[in-house]
Amino acid sequence: MKVLLAYCEQDALAIAKQYLPNIDIKCLNDADSEYIEQADALIILQWKPVKNIINKMENLKLIQTLSAGVDHIPLEQIPKNTILCSNSGSNAWAVAELAFTLILAALKRSCYRDRAMREGKFPQLLEGRLLKRKKVGIVGFGHIGQALAKMLAPFDVKIYATNRSGAYSGPINIEHIGKLNTLDSILPELDILVLSVPLTKDTKNMINEERLNKMKKNAILVNVARGKLIEEEQLYKFLVENKNFTAALDTWWHYSSGFMQHYPFEELDNVILSPHCGGVYESWLDDAIKYASENIKRFSEGKELINVVYKN
Repeated sequence: MKVLLAYCEQDALAIAKQYLPNIDIKCLNDADSEYIEQADALIILQWKPVKNIINKMENLKLIQTLSAGVDHIPLEQIPKNTILCSNSGSNAWAVAELAFTLILAALKRSCYRDRAMREGKFPQLLEGRLLKRKKVGIVGFGHIGQALAKMLAPFDVKIYATNRSGAYSGPINIEHIGKLNTLDSILPELDILVLSVPLTKDTKNMINEERLNKMKKNAILVNVARGKLIEEEQLYKFLVENKNFTAALDTWWHYSSGFMQHYPFEELDNVILSPHCGGVYESWLDDAIKYASENIKRFSEGKELINVVYKN
């Protein structure tokens, strides 16, 4: 079995060989045209490095991502008989930790206080809020959502969750579980809403003016999933008009070499900005490759794959 690794930075190849010692694996930078044509599996982080060779990979059966999400991958360009697997769960704890951090930062108004003190002010009597006994909605009760729920448990919060199946039978004590179509009924109850759901045609712009207006005026919206889950213009206008509502955002609508959205979120005091860094931590690459390697092993042994992405 031949595996082509399309991410060749930060000792990625050495790490991959550590977890796949009995598999022939080469980095894209070092592979000749014959190896590329014969490769059975492809490991990628971004699509750009492979977009010009994908049609040359005549033997390709599996594409395994290092990223948890796959919305950046053009599914229509993947060969018909090639399986695509995401790396969902590989960085779940890290992303959940960031969501937890953003919740606390919003409740304690930490960023606002920091800015004020840098301007020579001392907002000691500016009231923060307790996390204790808050009602927290988690949209996307998968790896990230469940990890976050575990972190929140000691604070005696009530968890209102949605997932694809509308069912949950695990050990976490939750107040509500339902499909996405139950979200409208729980929004008025929530103090905090966390988005940790994949971006799909069904979830794009799911948070819009109508749903924002159903939430409490001092609620907190945390997004550690994808920017386009929220309608950009409608969120900006809502934040301008509702100063006590807070948005803590780690994911955005537009990406380039700098930070530039269509609306000046950075000028608003009720926004906490984070540069899509939830999955970036000291061992992220090792964790990503280790997690992805399990699927490569499963494939080589003819076992059932995990995190299969259904392209239709």
